Amino acid sequence: MRAVYRVIDDLLAVARFRPASLAHYQYPRWACALLLTVLALFDSANTAEMGSNVVGRILFTLLFTWLFILLLVQFMGVWLRMAHWKPDGSLFGLIVLTKGVLFIEPLASWLPDDVEAGLVLLMSLWWAAILVHALATVSGVGRLRVALGLIMFSPLAVIAMVLSLQVGVSMKWISVPEDIMNPAASASQESATLPSAAEDKSDL
Repeated sequence: MRAVYRVIDDLLAVARFRPASLAHYQYPRWACALLLTVLALFDSANTAEMGSNVVGRILFTLLFTWLFILLLVQFMGVWLRMAHWKPDGSLFGLIVLTKGVLFIEPLASWLPDDVEAGLVLLMSLWWAAILVHALATVSGVGRLRVALGLIMFSPLAVIAMVLSLQVGVSMKWISVPEDIMNPAASASQESATLPSAAEDKSDL
């Protein structure tokens, strides 16, 4: 239980932009796994549009959350080492901790759509600022370079989401509209429909 209390205290400190050294965030693996899993359970509340299979939606969210964090840990570790950073521990605990500041994000779904969208955007920017500040502090790498690395990670985040969606649909955990799963096919169908519609409207 001491590890849990320590994680909570560190979460509050990181949320206030007061990170410690990287060695401080070398938690027991089970503590990080527990925190990340709990965060994924909270996030699953935002997936109501993906069907009525509650367990399936939870599994999908767990898959995406873990895949996203693991990819982020590996990518930022390589990115910082390219800036001649010599790590004295794993980034996993720190990055999971920063993700914890978003635990209240699912509550935004209770708000009107436009307010929800604005609040989610603000919280995402807040998380990004906390993550950049924390990584820059523990590594000694400039904040601009860390922020650039986070931007360059964005395509991998999209890949993680697409892979998670594909697995979720194939396992029948979730249901997603076909145009979201296969936007290229949807676009080709629309382009094929346009000529025929134009012909129907032609006076010739």
